[in-house]
Amino acid sequence: MEILVVSDTHGRASRLSEILERTNADTLLFLGDGLRDLSVVPEEVAVYAVRGNCDFMGFDTPDARIEIFGACRVFMTHGHRYGVKSTLTGAICAAARRNADVLLYGHTHVPLERTLPAGYVVEDVTLQKPLRVLCPGSLGDPRDGNPTFGRLMIAPSGILTGIGKL
Repeated sequence: MEILVVSDTHGRASRLSEILERTNADTLLFLGDGLRDLSVVPEEVAVYAVRGNCDFMGFDTPDARIEIFGACRVFMTHGHRYGVKSTLTGAICAAARRNADVLLYGHTHVPLERTLPAGYVVEDVTLQKPLRVLCPGSLGDPRDGNPTFGRLMIAPSGILTGIGKL
């Protein structure tokens, strides 16, 4: 199963359309700041979204959520409530407390991909299993000028993540 991960489109719905056409994704995980841009997503694409700090009233969308794909638990958040621009500690702890296999966040507009090993200690939490951490960067307002998105591949052999460029 391949899942498209997008964050921070900030009104650039055409970029979201382009990525959806290019990847032929049937599932989209949207990490906030551009909920209005989801209007371009075709009906056949399943959308799971969280609200960002720039997504104002009118959206009944949670700030964070857990979704399960196969045996993979994914913790999704925009990240602003966890202070991800300065540290990932809060978001990692939140994911670990929810027994997540994957932590997805946005807000920083900078792509990041890493795996934390089982036994990794942060604050009062010790990871009981590896945790994949992925920030897809930003399609709408990337810090380095290169729009990016993420991919999450879930297979019986394991979980893979990746960063793509527009």
